Amino acid sequence: MEARVNQSARLRQMRRWLWASGIVGIVFCLLTVAMLAALPVLSPGIGAEVADALRAVVGPGPVAEVESISFKLQDVANQVRYRLTGGQPQMTWTTVGQLESTPTPEPDTSAPGPDTSMPKPPKGQASTSHSAQAERPTPVLSVVDTPPSIEGGWQAFGPSVAGFLAMARASVKPDPTRPYAQAALVRIDLSRTQLGVVPGTVEPVAAKGVPSFPRPGDISASDQAKLLAAFNGGFKAVHGGYGMMVDGITLLPPKDGIATLAIYRDGSVRLGAWGRDITSTLDMVAFRQNCPLLLDAGQINPSVNDGSRKEWGYTVKNLDTTWRSGLGISRDGRFLIYAAGNSLTVESLGRALQEAGAYYAMQLDINGFYTRFVTYAPSDAANSKYPVKADKLLKEMTASPTQFLTPYDRDFFYVTAAPRVNAVASTSVNRRDALP
Repeated sequence: MEARVNQSARLRQMRRWLWASGIVGIVFCLLTVAMLAALPVLSPGIGAEVADALRAVVGPGPVAEVESISFKLQDVANQVRYRLTGGQPQMTWTTVGQLESTPTPEPDTSAPGPDTSMPKPPKGQASTSHSAQAERPTPVLSVVDTPPSIEGGWQAFGPSVAGFLAMARASVKPDPTRPYAQAALVRIDLSRTQLGVVPGTVEPVAAKGVPSFPRPGDISASDQAKLLAAFNGGFKAVHGGYGMMVDGITLLPPKDGIATLAIYRDGSVRLGAWGRDITSTLDMVAFRQNCPLLLDAGQINPSVNDGSRKEWGYTVKNLDTTWRSGLGISRDGRFLIYAAGNSLTVESLGRALQEAGAYYAMQLDINGFYTRFVTYAPSDAANSKYPVKADKLLKEMTASPTQFLTPYDRDFFYVTAAPRVNAVASTSVNRRDALP
C-alpha cells in the first residue's frame, strides 16, 4: 500500500516537473524568438551575423520565420511611430541637395563634347535611338519627366562632372497602405559617369574550378580620386547562386531568365533578362545577376505578390516589409536609377523604381545592414586618409560611410566621373520592342 502511494506521489511529482519544464521551455522559446526578432532593430550588424550563423545550423526556413516575425513587429512599430509623430518621415537625407533649378553651364565649344552615339547592341538585341537632348547641355533634371508621385521633384546633389550635373535624388511613397514607407531614389546620368563593380573579399563565393584572383574588396586608389558614389550589390552565392563576372573573370555562371546588369568595354551599361535581352559577348567585361526582373518593359513582375521567398527573398518573403534596394535603367538608357528604403515589400520597391522612370529593374540586396548608398566629394582635409569625403545617402543607413574604401566581404557597385564616356547605353531592348 505504502509503495503504491509513493509511486503515485512520484508520478505526480514527475508530471509537475514535466509541466514546469514545458512552461519554461515555451517561455525560453518565446524569449529567444523575441530577442532574435528585436536584435535586427537594436543592432543591424549583430542581427545579420546571428541570422547567418543560425541559417548554417538550422537552415534558412526557421530563420526566415523568425525574421518574418521581426519584420512584422518593425512594421507595427513604424506605423505607431508615424501616428505619434504626426506623419514625420522615417528617412533623412545626410547632406543638403541643390534645387532642381540649379543652372547647368554651357559646354566648352572649343573642346569636343562627349560622344553620345549608341553602341552596337549585343547579338540578338535591338538598340533604341538616343534622344538628341543627350548631346546638348540640358540639365540632368527636368520638370517634364518628373512624375507627380516624386515628392518635391528631383534635386541635384554631389559634385558636377565637367560642369554638368551627374546625379539627382528624390523620394517617393510607393505603398498607399503604408504612408510611412518611403523610398530614396538616386538618378545617375550614364553619359557623364562610369559604372564599376567590385567582388567582395568573400562574396559571392566563386564556383569550384575558378582560379584564384586578387579580391581586395575595395575601390582602387586610382578610382578614388574621381569617385561619385557606391552602393550595395546582390545576394550571397548560397542564396540563389546568381551569376557574376568581373574584369572578364566569371565567378559564377549566369542563369537564364535572371535579371542581369552588364557592363561593356566602351563603358555602356545594359539591364535585362539573361538569354533574352543580354547574352555573352566579347566586349562584355562584367555582369551581376540577382533575382528575376522586377520591372520588365516598364511593368511590375506579377509574381511579387505570391507571398513566397523563392524569387526575391530566399530568406525573406516577398510580402515582408524590410529595407530593400533595387536598380533600374531608363528606357532610353541614359539614367541608372537606385532605390532603397525601409518598410518596403517587393512590390513597393518595384513601384518606386517604376515611378522614378525605370524601364527594366532588378532587386539588389535587402535587410538594414546590407542596404547602403554612399556619396563622395573631394576631401579638403590635409590629414585625410582618403582623397574623398564619404557620406551616407540616408542617416538611417547603417555601417561607416567609408565602408567601400576599405576591404568589404560583399560585392558592390561604384560610380566615377567620366565626362568623355564614349557611349550612352541602350536599355537591352529586345526584339519585341524593336518591331514596328
